[in-house]
Amino acid sequence: MIKYKDGREFQLIFDADMHSYKVDGEKVPSVTKVIDACFPKHLTDWAVAEGADFFKASLEPYRLAPTEESGTFMLPAKVVTHIHKGIQTAYKSIGREAAEIGTIVHNWIESAIEYKMSGGTAPKVPKGDEVRNCIKAYKAWSRERKPVWLAAEQKVYYHDPGGVNCYAGTVDALAEIDGKLCVIDFKTSKKIYKPYHLQVAAYAQAISMQEQIDMPMAMILRFDKETGIFQEKLFDPRQHIHMFFHCLDLKAWNTARIKHEG
Repeated sequence: MIKYKDGREFQLIFDADMHSYKVDGEKVPSVTKVIDACFPKHLTDWAVAEGADFFKASLEPYRLAPTEESGTFMLPAKVVTHIHKGIQTAYKSIGREAAEIGTIVHNWIESAIEYKMSGGTAPKVPKGDEVRNCIKAYKAWSRERKPVWLAAEQKVYYHDPGGVNCYAGTVDALAEIDGKLCVIDFKTSKKIYKPYHLQVAAYAQAISMQEQIDMPMAMILRFDKETGIFQEKLFDPRQHIHMFFHCLDLKAWNTARIKHEG
């Protein structure tokens, strides 16, 4: 149940399998799906890069010359077919692996935050070098920043009084840092992509509306899977929220059916 300070209440239901939200039986836009619908470019670039890497790696066993600068490759037809299919699906297998790592890291951090807030048993660090590097980065950030945790994996729902705009999402964490309320989103990606700013801004706007408070600060916190180093981006979400609403409008237009006249 989402309760607004002005007395409004909304029954928000989250479907984890579909990653979708419903309010009073009606589906409402998800923050992440709104942004992905408007900014697919970095995903496209990433998919192409993964296909290219797969192509290069698949050729190596068939190189007739020992150097990378020159030489000839001898490929049986079935290998060409294998490479063709592999290029088409490389991003899917890599994407699944990256998503699994992200999920494990997020789940561990959620447990760690709940442990800090409520006590109990500290979560054990899962196996896997990349997962452990992310957790190492999180611990280093936590020691440096000393956050006062307020919530983890909190569902939010934005519904303006006129009912024109609405959306839902899940905030990774809320914390006070240096005396300021911060909406935090954890990332295990290779870098901080620009659309991430819209995601956290949307969460901050929803919390501001629900609690009838000024917009909290927004933070993107990335944990590097290779180095175990964290990257923090703290910013004022008010400079980005208008762009998120443009994305919301664009998604609505793109999914609506255009009527045939005449």
